[in-house]
Amino acid sequence: MNPKNHPGINLSDAVSKMAAHMREMTLRIRGSRGHQGSGTLWPRAGLIITNAHVADASVHDVEFSDGQKAEGWLVARDPERDLAALAVSVHPAISASVRSARGLRAGELVLASGNPADGNCAITTGIVHRPVGNSSWLLADIRLAPGNSGGPLADATGAIVGINSMIIGYLGCAVTSDAVDDFLRTFHLAEAA
Repeated sequence: MNPKNHPGINLSDAVSKMAAHMREMTLRIRGSRGHQGSGTLWPRAGLIITNAHVADASVHDVEFSDGQKAEGWLVARDPERDLAALAVSVHPAISASVRSARGLRAGELVLASGNPADGNCAITTGIVHRPVGNSSWLLADIRLAPGNSGGPLADATGAIVGINSMIIGYLGCAVTSDAVDDFLRTFHLAEAA
């Protein structure tokens, strides 16, 4: 497809709009020892999903993309899955959706959002490294940095497919959205959330 023949299609504009959408669902989280990470507004009122290695205290300072601040209380933590859930008294309405990561194909575009030391709510793009299958981990050829942990990984439509967790070699690694759903059910948060 030649972009000159389709003036309405602009990949840069589309990615820019998606980045703005992802910033709305990405929070900055600070723990008791000043450790900084990210969190993801889960599309259910009052719940933030982050990594267990980010949630290092019972109460965290949470900052939303609009600068609003709140306290986030730890309600569930699973170090094996590297997941944690925080409850907050305020929860901005977002129009995010969740997609099963099991349907992702190798080469599919993904976007990661987070709060690395070198950027305030930075966005990075990459591609799925290989299909997930039944794994709880999603590998993507995407640049993650310390501070991205806990932020959302989304597909090209903005649907959340994972929670950024770590870097393995040169690949970004995220906990799948399917593993998050299992985590929520394990702690009986799926209904309350």
